[in-house]
Amino acid sequence: MRLPAVTLASAFAFAAVPAASETAPAPAPKPAESRTTMVVEWTRLKALPGERANLTAFIHLNWFAMDAKAVEQGLFTSYRLIANPATDGEWDLLVEVGYPTPLGYDDPPTRAAFEAIRAAHKTVPVEGKTLRELGTILGTERLPVLTGTR
Repeated sequence: MRLPAVTLASAFAFAAVPAASETAPAPAPKPAESRTTMVVEWTRLKALPGERANLTAFIHLNWFAMDAKAVEQGLFTSYRLIANPATDGEWDLLVEVGYPTPLGYDDPPTRAAFEAIRAAHKTVPVEGKTLRELGTILGTERLPVLTGTR
């Protein structure tokens, strides 16, 4: 027996709609790239004499290796390294990290998850030196983001 085209089309449309009692799967978490940055935290660093390039490499190999994992997990929205063009300035490098929460790193779940990332990371020395032999952290400040692309 052959069904009329309208009935057959209706059957396919009905079959594609889940029954009311079925539950839809939970939505996947938003990719970090699409999350809104609520605050950025700036960390200023001063390289020891002659160590600016090595400090830059250290940040890439260590801090950014961990930050990339934090972005993948949605803990951070972004990270970047900014150089002070003045070679004799108060600071040499600035690390900017974006966070999707107003508390930034101080958000308890963010801190706990990042500490797990840090614990799993093995420090990669540059020219046999770690942060202590390459430079110092001058300070960190949290800045609310009022507007922008994300």
